[in-house]
Amino acid sequence: MPLSISNIFIFISVIFTFIASLFPNIYMFGMSSFFLEKGNFPFVWIQFILYSFLHWWIFHLFFNSIFIYYFWNIIEKIMGKKKYLIFFIWNTLFLWWILLFFSSANTVGISGFCMALLMYYTLYLKEKNDSEYKWWITAIIVNIAITIYPEISLLGHLFGAIFWGLFRLGEKVLKKINFLHKP
Repeated sequence: MPLSISNIFIFISVIFTFIASLFPNIYMFGMSSFFLEKGNFPFVWIQFILYSFLHWWIFHLFFNSIFIYYFWNIIEKIMGKKKYLIFFIWNTLFLWWILLFFSSANTVGISGFCMALLMYYTLYLKEKNDSEYKWWITAIIVNIAITIYPEISLLGHLFGAIFWGLFRLGEKVLKKINFLHKP
């Protein structure tokens, strides 16, 4: 059985977070405008590569990993590997810009992508007329509401969820112009 992209993301997150626990200075590469303001553009790119895979504490990593393992593997099968990877890259870029320019905090974690996938799955169920989608709306609201806790990023969670709508809109536009037409 081939290794899923989702499970590879878990593995990368565990490795990066473990290394950061040994060398805490790595956390300076969480997403913030610090390096951009200093004009240190190579470090801005390092932030882009690292911020999604770093986690502040073991429970942050644990809960994201459980979510990734259970839901992302399902969604990866629904989307297909290619679309799933494209979705991840665009989500990471989108959140990178949001966090880089609008967050005052150093932000780490893959929660924004989790939220994008949660929104994707919720609306996928709604499109399939599966009434379970209503429960997932509650999960989205709870995941945005928990950002009242100071160390959880409102921007990451909220704009992760918003990203799905933007991605879906772009997907529909591209389908109309036959860009994503499957033979």
